[in-house]
Amino acid sequence: MGFLYAEDHNKLFKQLQESYCLRPEDILFVNNIAGWCRQQGIQEPDRERPLKLVTSSPQGCKMLISRVATDQEIEQRINALRIRNQLNSATEDLAERLNSDRKKFAYLFLAEYAASLPEIGQDELLADVWAFKEMERLNFFKA
Repeated sequence: MGFLYAEDHNKLFKQLQESYCLRPEDILFVNNIAGWCRQQGIQEPDRERPLKLVTSSPQGCKMLISRVATDQEIEQRINALRIRNQLNSATEDLAERLNSDRKKFAYLFLAEYAASLPEIGQDELLADVWAFKEMERLNFFKA
């Protein structure tokens, strides 16, 4: 089992933070997202969650990023995207476009951010579409 170290992608998170009006102090690398949430009195049942946007913490809006995630934890999220995407298109697999750790982290960040948008809310299909449109706009898929 391999590990992904989020802080190795600090430049990516800084770029995304600036693109979406988050302040530098709004990005928090934590050892365990569920543990951090518990300490703040925020419910988070997913012990393996690699990223989470918290909009109601005592310190304001925070994008929590797990310092270390396993390949399996990330792939579970990518597989969920793959399954949701099959509802929209049987011919195109959006998950295939996430062919690097950088793109996977960008997708996870953007999908979390999308869930905070009033027009998307908890609709994961809409969040996926929005995240990929933003990745296109930010040139993640340029050759």
